[in-house]
Amino acid sequence: MQSDKTEELIARAIAALPYRRPSAGFSARVLAGIAAEAQPAWEARLLKAAGLLVAAWGAGLAFVSAKLLYANFGELAALLIQPGGIAEALNLAAARAGLILAKLTAALPAFSGLLSAAAGGLPAWYETAAAALVCSAAIAAFSKGGRLARQAV
Repeated sequence: MQSDKTEELIARAIAALPYRRPSAGFSARVLAGIAAEAQPAWEARLLKAAGLLVAAWGAGLAFVSAKLLYANFGELAALLIQPGGIAEALNLAAARAGLILAKLTAALPAFSGLLSAAAGGLPAWYETAAAALVCSAAIAAFSKGGRLARQAV
């Protein structure tokens, strides 16, 4: 019997607690604010296009890598069979990478100055398009299997 009265007192005390409810239409205003912050349709399409472009570049890189491996399969098999061949090839590749990195590091300030002077007030997507063209030229050069591709491996 005492517990019934206690529960009633607790229920009354909770009901008597002061709390504020949001004003009428608060939820609608919040959702309208969120909708206003949402991305426009063209930005969503641009993000999808960028994702497809990255996937296409990945596929192109996989194609070039597979073609280079297939074109040089005999040399790679001989390298894998020869004792110590892998270590020698890795040392040579590391030395070449270091040389290329040193050359790029030396040329980077001049190239960045030239690029910033040439593309001073242009939007950033111009730079992205130029990088895409340079990458496609590199992929085309390596996929031909010519002298340039043989020198790179």
